[in-house]
Amino acid sequence: DEIAHSPAPSAVLHTAATGQAIPRWGHLLLLETIGEGSFGEVYRARDPWLDRHVALKLLKPDVAAPARLMAEAQALARIHHPNVVTVHGADIRDGRVGLWMELVRGRTLAAIVASEGPFSAAEAAVMGQELCRAVAAVHAAGLVHRDIKAQNVMRESGGRLVLMDFGAGHTPLYAAPELTHGGEPTVATDIYALGVLLYYLVVGKYPVVGSSREELKQAHTRGERRRLRDV
Repeated sequence: DEIAHSPAPSAVLHTAATGQAIPRWGHLLLLETIGEGSFGEVYRARDPWLDRHVALKLLKPDVAAPARLMAEAQALARIHHPNVVTVHGADIRDGRVGLWMELVRGRTLAAIVASEGPFSAAEAAVMGQELCRAVAAVHAAGLVHRDIKAQNVMRESGGRLVLMDFGAGHTPLYAAPELTHGGEPTVATDIYALGVLLYYLVVGKYPVVGSSREELKQAHTRGERRRLRDV
């Protein structure tokens, strides 16, 4: 019912064997919402052409220029790396950009830390190597991730880490100093965010804190950082 009444997809419906209406976006059948935020929505969808389930990310029209996002989707689709989510396709319909990609089944690193506590230094080091290779592959394709954080890294049941969710913006607690002062995301700001992520994985906290963007900006300006060894 939640999906059937969502305004996000196109109005074209497919009638399932049960008689329940299933919304479509292009050729994809939208089965359930699995994520939602200021950027748009993520659905578990079925690709009837290839008979497989995928994750469909539908971006809001005002998130960014469709042409730029399509160019980034094309570059992302050329990345073949075990630790980077595989993009199967992208399209623009009803003024919205949609990307469909592999459906990764597992938990985010944020969910794992929240339920089980921080990782050991040895575990974080191994994960850090995988994520560094993933980020290097993204940068080699001419892309900047823009939003590296624990919520955007999935860990499959088999242990594989997958870097997800490109281009949604940047999260303040992971933002490099220049971003808090209005700078643009770069390769360097991705690397900074990766360092914050590794810090978070071993202590469950952040090196620079503040309850608002302005407080974080001031903390960076004053050089207020919690060293890992002190924590």
